[in-house]
This record gives sequence, C-alpha cells and structure tokens, in this order.
Amino acid sequence: MATAAGATTDSDTECSVCHELFKKPKLLPCAHVLCRHCLLSWLASNPEALCPLCRGAIADPKDKSKTKGWEEVVDALPDDVAMAALVESTRVLSQDHVCVVCQSAAVSICLTCNDMMCKPCGQTHTKYSMARDHKVEDLSSMTAEELAASQPDHCSVHTSNPCELFCPTHGAAICHMCASAKHRACPDLTELAEVADKSREVLSQMVTSLLTEEQQLEEAVAALERHLEATEKVVQEAVAEIDRTCDKLENSVKECRRRLKKMMLDAKAKVKDTVLALKVTLLDHRGRLTSHRRVADRTTRGATNKVMCDVTRALRNRVKDILVTCGQLSVNWKSVSTVTLTIDAAAVARIEKELSALGQVKVKPVSIGTRQQQDWRFHTNHGKNIVLSNDGLTAEIVKGVQDGIVVADLPMVPDVLYEIQLDEVDDFWQSYLPCGVVTDTDQLCLPDTAYNGWDWEAVVISKAVYNRGHKEKNNLNDATLNLWKGTRVGVMVTTKAELHLWVNGSDRGVIATTVPTPCFAFFDLYYMYTKASVLPPTHPD
Repeated sequence: MATAAGATTDSDTECSVCHELFKKPKLLPCAHVLCRHCLLSWLASNPEALCPLCRGAIADPKDKSKTKGWEEVVDALPDDVAMAALVESTRVLSQDHVCVVCQSAAVSICLTCNDMMCKPCGQTHTKYSMARDHKVEDLSSMTAEELAASQPDHCSVHTSNPCELFCPTHGAAICHMCASAKHRACPDLTELAEVADKSREVLSQMVTSLLTEEQQLEEAVAALERHLEATEKVVQEAVAEIDRTCDKLENSVKECRRRLKKMMLDAKAKVKDTVLALKVTLLDHRGRLTSHRRVADRTTRGATNKVMCDVTRALRNRVKDILVTCGQLSVNWKSVSTVTLTIDAAAVARIEKELSALGQVKVKPVSIGTRQQQDWRFHTNHGKNIVLSNDGLTAEIVKGVQDGIVVADLPMVPDVLYEIQLDEVDDFWQSYLPCGVVTDTDQLCLPDTAYNGWDWEAVVISKAVYNRGHKEKNNLNDATLNLWKGTRVGVMVTTKAELHLWVNGSDRGVIATTVPTPCFAFFDLYYMYTKASVLPPTHPD
C-alpha cells in the first residue's frame, strides 16, 4: 500500500489477522487492535478468548451469549475511534494524487474537504465563500496523523453542524442545536476545546507515565541480560575451577594408586627374594637327602654284612647332621613372611564425604529494579520438625516439641508488616509465640527453640525480649495473650530501626531499637501452633 511521505506505516493501520486496513477497529483489553469481523472470526475458532498477539485475555468465555455467540461480547468492547480516523486518513493519502478539479497532478490537500488539488486549484479553492475557512496544506509533507487531527468535529446528530460543546452527563460531544434541544437540562455543559485540552493533558501525562514504566522495564530487561552474562562468566570460571580442582584430586588419586602399587610390588619382591633363597637351600638339602637315601636303600638290598656295616658306619653321622639341618629349616619355614594390604575404610569414607561436600552451588533470587514484596514465603532453611507446603506459604509441625522455627525468604522492607496466621493451635489457645528478626538465613544455624533467647544477630520476642543475646526491658508483661486459631501475629521494622510487634492488626508498640539490617522475620511455632500460613505484607497506617 502506497503512503504519502512521512505517513503512518502499514503495520500501524493494518489488522494483524486480515493484514488489511482496519474496518471497525475494536480496542482489546490488552490494547491491541483488531477488526470487528476479524475478532469475531478469531473467537469462533479460538474459544479460549485470548489475544492472537500477546495471548492476553479478551473476555471471559462464560460471557459468551448463547443466542448471538460472541457478538455481544465484541460489541461491548470500545471502538478505537482514533484508529478509525487514522485509517481513513491513510486511505485518503494512499489514493492517486490527482486534482479533483482539473485531473492534473495534485500537490496540496484541503484538510476540511480531504480533496487533493493542483497548485492553481489549491490557490483558488479558499477564494470561494463556502471554503473560505478551509485550510490547504502541501501534500508531500502531510502525514496521516496530521490529516486525522485536522478533521473538523461534526455533530453525530446534526452532521452539518460542528461540535463545540461537551455534555459530561451523557459523555458526548454535541452542537449548539443539540444543547438547546436535548441537553437543556444537563448541567455543566463545557466548551469541547476546553475538555479536549484537559484530555490532551491527561493523555500526555499517561504517555509520560507509561514511557517511564516502559523505560524501567527495558532497564530491568537489560539488567537481567547483564545478569545472565555475568552468570555465564561466573559459571565458566566455576567450571574451569572445578576442572582444575578435580584434575588436582585426580592426580592425587593417581599418585596414591601408583604409590600403593609400588609398595605392594616392593613387598612382593622382598618376599620373593626370601622365598627363592630358602627354596634353593631346601632343594639342595633335598638332593643330599635323596642321594643318601638311595645309598642306604641300595646297600640294604644288595650288600654283604661287612659292606653293610661299613656303609652304615660311613653314613650314620652324615645322615644325622643332614636330618638336624632339615629340622632347623622346617622351623625357619614357619617364619617366612607374606604380603597383606589394609585399606582404611574410615579414611575412604571421610574422603568421600569431604568430596561430596567440596562445592556447594546456591541460586538466590535476584532483585531487579523495585521488586515487590508481596510474594514472601517461608525459607527452605527451617526447623527439623517443619514441613512446608503450598509453595512455601504454609508451615506445619510434623513431630516433636522443638525445631519449629520458620524464617522469611525475603529481607524486610522498612515500615512493612510481615504477618502469619495461626491456622491450627494446640490446646485451643496459647499465650505467647516467640518471634522476631534475624540478620541471615542461608548461613544461619537454627536452634531447637528461640524461647530462651538466641545468641546471634537476632531480636527475639517472647515473654521477654532478647536483643542479640542480651535481655532488654519491654512492655510485654502479658506477652501476647490469647493466641487462638485464626490469630494474626507479625513484626515490622521501621526506618528508625525500631521493631514493632503486631497482634490481630494491633500495634503492641516498640519492642526493640537499633535492630540490625537487613533482617528477616522469623516465628517459632514450637509445639503449640501446628500450622501457620503466610499473609501478604501490608503498610499499616
């Protein structure tokens, strides 16, 4: 589609569904614009009633009329009259630039008639009495916005009369004839120009506010992108450090393996040398025994008495000495060493445990811009007898009488009240609930109970107040009293670093001063309160 120089682009005035100029444009709740018939077609094929551009809700499917389908729902949406005027101006400017008088090339346009004219015809146009008040502008520099803004406001009833008044009662722009005929009883009729100026001021402020918020969101997105880049860098460095550490540990394990194997091989070689030397000795003596046995056996079987006596006399002492030596060798055999290996299982288990805890990766929420605090929850660091549910909004006691401390997962904002509601109370009601603030959550080692004070950067409110381990004077003579089912208990830190206790919306006054910041709210359910829920933070008056 051709447009005049500087005119609105096609995408501004084209429907995203039919890709043509808008026809009866409807303004959706998400501020996107669609043609009326396109919107009806879209809803007919997409009954979930979501915007095709942003998936935002167009309407509640339950509002669909049983008799007219989506027509009543669509007709209830406001008409985008500004877009309709812009589309009409775009359509005018997209026409062939031909003079309506002489059919030559047009160079100007009358903002009242929307007629294009050549230079001579444009010069004579305003000389006619009926067009004396018309304004003729150069066509080459005219934009659709300028043409739409320059159109005269005509009365919807008396179309030939200009709208000069505005009726606040009916919210309509009217002419003087309507004012005297149908709006005579309407009070506070105002000049339309005056109302338009105020509307223009409101819209200008609206644009400024939206632009500011848009810029803040862009900055937040940019901050997120920078955070992702920083996270990527941190992860790369961490992975490199992991590789270096594991390589070092792997080298240590390899060296340990090599050293242990060498020790075993050295021990084996030592035993082998000892055994082989003893073996040689035993084989030598076995040979001597065999030789003397053969001589004695041979002599016994085939010798005369004289020869037998002579041989016996020759062998007796020799064999005796050999047998004595063999007896000694058999004793030495019992003392031959062997190789054993003992692996310290406890040392291996200790090393495995240390390796499993070598690195800890934590992912913490990132605060971008002015993050709202309405989504605080109970921290995952809590007492052993606590079980969280409902996405961290509910805490329950599962067993035991201690280890029931729960901590907020977000730091407290000054002058904001952080409350919990006691959903289930043991023995109908109790008279106190230890609570307060602590300065850490991740590294904090939770005690069994906060009732007797907390030796930490903490302020504990119970029947007494312990400010970082030291007991302080307080105005809680009656503690909190009557904490039955449904009771709300909360804490608030002011900008003056003063801690307040609140019970059922009532401020119990300043409990402690010089409270450390940043800090996190905590509550000790102990055994008396078996279930509690997070309440949204509030700004007490």
